[in-house]
Amino acid sequence: MIESPKAFLRKVKDNHLIMSGFYKGLSGLSLFISIPLMIMYLGKENYGLWVLVFTLFQWVLLMDFGIQSSLKTKVPLFWHNKQYDLLKSYIKSTYKISGLIAAGIFIFFAILVYLIDIKVLFSINFHSRAFVNNLFLLNIFFFCVVFVANTHKSLYVAFLKGKYSEESLAVNQFGFMVLLLGSIYFFSDLTVENKLILVSVLNGGFCFLVNAFYTLRFFKMEKLDLKTEKKPTLNFIADILKLGTKYMIIQLGMMFMFSVDNYLISNSFGPKDVVAYDTVNRIFQFPIMIIFAAISPLWSMFTADYLNKDDKGLYRRFKQFNIYFIAILIFIIILAVLCPYIMPIWISSEKLIIPRYMITLIAVVTSLRIYLTFYTFFLNGIGKLNKYIAILLISVALKIPLTFYLIYLDFGINSVVISTLLLLVLWIIFLPYECYSVIRRINK
Repeated sequence: MIESPKAFLRKVKDNHLIMSGFYKGLSGLSLFISIPLMIMYLGKENYGLWVLVFTLFQWVLLMDFGIQSSLKTKVPLFWHNKQYDLLKSYIKSTYKISGLIAAGIFIFFAILVYLIDIKVLFSINFHSRAFVNNLFLLNIFFFCVVFVANTHKSLYVAFLKGKYSEESLAVNQFGFMVLLLGSIYFFSDLTVENKLILVSVLNGGFCFLVNAFYTLRFFKMEKLDLKTEKKPTLNFIADILKLGTKYMIIQLGMMFMFSVDNYLISNSFGPKDVVAYDTVNRIFQFPIMIIFAAISPLWSMFTADYLNKDDKGLYRRFKQFNIYFIAILIFIIILAVLCPYIMPIWISSEKLIIPRYMITLIAVVTSLRIYLTFYTFFLNGIGKLNKYIAILLISVALKIPLTFYLIYLDFGINSVVISTLLLLVLWIIFLPYECYSVIRRINK
């Protein structure tokens, strides 16, 4: 029997992998439009400053001792074992601990901002130290507030409804784009300092409101309240923190690997040179965002399959991804070919000089990142993290000295990409082999 269009659309709508990718595509498209608007509104140098601020405080969302990442692994386990009171207690504890961590992070960075001369550290010679300090402090406040409200994303994934996590990101990114357009239309005469403050308030404030709405929606959708007399034992909390700490190490290590480049460029060449690298990198973030979002629900699915010792199901998912990756690779090659033609159309307000080979290098790094992410999600989902962490820490230790050595050899801005590429080769050698080894041992 041929499926009706209505039934087909309902089936697609209920598929969290497809819809997660779709919503991430909307997020990426909104981001794609927002970047030239930001450059036009702030100018190249101040957009470079915004990138530094925004990237730095993305780290804040990862400094949770892996508490929120642990939700995606532990919640399916509690649900599988029908430990519903423990589940409620765990979620409640997550919010409490996240709130305490957020307060601690804000105090730490508030002190750090006034002890360290950020203006000198990142070669920001076009604003006063007082303004730079206040800009960083304002953004750390918003990021800490969003940090707690952000918990709903892990909850949606943990309950195998990952599309709503990506839907909230799409709403946030699209809404910010609309607010940015309004700012350009109504507040174009502001000083550049006030423009930076306005963008910070709009970005942080709107993001908090969206996250708060989707948090309430989650608890209403799941008909879940946190009323329970059960309290987690100290041993339970210790186990969660132990697992969470591993996730935090992974999160910070990954963030360092793929976000420190902006700071290395700023330190060696200046904030203005961040724009060329960041702009090319943003174009290739588009397929990364979509694929990461599409496979993010697999995290908890891998957990469920592993608990059920379904090695055949896991092999099937691995085989399907390897086939799909061929199509992904073709798409990235096409994007690399089109990139030089997209750049002048996309960033028409600024003439950017792109270093030779940068587009090709970033395309290769993008392909490797997507391929490896599938396997790292599997290891994250089943909690087998020790070897993964060891490889990651070796890469983190080598990243900066290797980059500066390549800069010394006169590879210029491309040094940051080449260093990442060389380190990812190490990952390719070890991580897929480790994943297949784990599956082979499931029923032994």
